[in-house]
Amino acid sequence: MQRLNLFVIALLLFCAPVIGNAQAANQQRTKIAIVGLVHSHCWGFVTKLNEMHQRGDLIEIVGISDDNQELRDYIKTQVPGVPVYDNYTKMLDEKKPEVVWSFVENDRHLEVTKACATRKIHVMFEKPMSATYDEARQMMAIAKKAGIQLMVNYQMAWWPENYTAHDVAMRGDIGKVWRVRSVIGHGGPGNFEPGSIKQKYFLKWLTDESRGGGALIDFTCYGAKWALWYLGLPKTVYAITTHTRPETYPSNTNATVLMSYGDNKVAITEGSWDLPRSFYDVEVFGDKGSVAMKYPKTLELVIGTEKKPLELGTLEGARAEPIRYFVDCIRNHKPVEGVVAGDFNVNVMQIVEAAKRSAASGKPVSLPLK
Repeated sequence: MQRLNLFVIALLLFCAPVIGNAQAANQQRTKIAIVGLVHSHCWGFVTKLNEMHQRGDLIEIVGISDDNQELRDYIKTQVPGVPVYDNYTKMLDEKKPEVVWSFVENDRHLEVTKACATRKIHVMFEKPMSATYDEARQMMAIAKKAGIQLMVNYQMAWWPENYTAHDVAMRGDIGKVWRVRSVIGHGGPGNFEPGSIKQKYFLKWLTDESRGGGALIDFTCYGAKWALWYLGLPKTVYAITTHTRPETYPSNTNATVLMSYGDNKVAITEGSWDLPRSFYDVEVFGDKGSVAMKYPKTLELVIGTEKKPLELGTLEGARAEPIRYFVDCIRNHKPVEGVVAGDFNVNVMQIVEAAKRSAASGKPVSLPLK
């Protein structure tokens, strides 16, 4: 017995450094680099990431890059001490991050994907996935070949009511789903902190349709996401756009998209820069009732004539925040899933591309695209 006890003690002493090293590896900080500062979403997220690091979270911003001197000077005042570069590939080579969170123009997402794939760096973009469907397909193919994760961030992906509504519909509480209607928009980009540096360079490309700008791609990607999530890929897409404020915005400012499924199922989405307040609303109809998510923070179930408010629900742990979720997937070798997944967003971009072609031609466009 004494020999056995000595053996166990020796074994534990031998294994302790190994276990400790494994635990240390699991607790290692995830190195994150920020590529681009021309998307207005970046300012809040970069500040939040830095605060998370200061609180002791296992993430660290190892570098920020943009080729614009004015933006570089400004970000230094927001997150002092973080290295700032004028060349993002130099930053990637020197800092060797595990994750890139990109805030470049929509038509540069493919370029950044290629740079990250070459270096085996996982990458996350703000919605939409790309400027075109072809670029989205290329991005996904490159990411898969390189073995990197690719994620597309939507603000609503972290709202618990988004998932509560989906659960209600999918488990049959409203019957067979046949219609999805959504309205997404606000009074236009630039209305938030007008004239600020945060908007100055954002508006320059966001209002340029050749760069993946305009209300159609900016906001109907949300509606396309919801349609795809609830009903799948439509058979035809018909879209119209209007341009109500050419003196302010060079691009389209409103888009209405009709998605037909050929079996009495339909989805309609409206995206606008001309609304009196913010709308991020979706209502899903079944043959027994409907469930509606309305901004801000309202969820309602309707069965017949009876209306019932629903609890919003909760999102726990890493699932409640984009960078935590992305890092969790990477650390635990889990695929990115749901509405933020790359494969899913390739099809979102297929719907958006069809809408662009339809608006240009005045005719319905059949899917899948050729």
